[in-house]
Amino acid sequence: MTVTIKRKTGWLGMASNISVKVNGEKVVKIAHTQEINIAIQDSAHLTVIQFGSKSNEIVVKDGDIVEITTAKWSYIVYCAAVMYTFLMNVISTAAYKDKVSIVAIFIIFLSSFFLVNTYRLKIINNNTRSEFL
Repeated sequence: MTVTIKRKTGWLGMASNISVKVNGEKVVKIAHTQEINIAIQDSAHLTVIQFGSKSNEIVVKDGDIVEITTAKWSYIVYCAAVMYTFLMNVISTAAYKDKVSIVAIFIIFLSSFFLVNTYRLKIINNNTRSEFL
């Protein structure tokens, strides 16, 4: 029994592989725009991770086609990081107290990658499964 996984994450995170976890164990890595098949038993719990960033967990069955995409909020966070860098350069002459608060905000911002799902898993096609699953 196999499940097909397609990675369509766009430009965000394309430089490194994403680890695929089946039932909590890393089994394979998938590169940018790659499509792989993995063997499963009757059903399995599937998630992906990349440098601490994670995805939602889905239950897959034989014949499922799963698509990995980047969550929309990840693009917003990336753009915010670029704007933050620009802002730091503009106010580099600010008082020490202001710099400390800006660094604290940036640390909170970075930790959001580990607390919220960066990637989204979705079953895109399987004629044997009900539409309402």
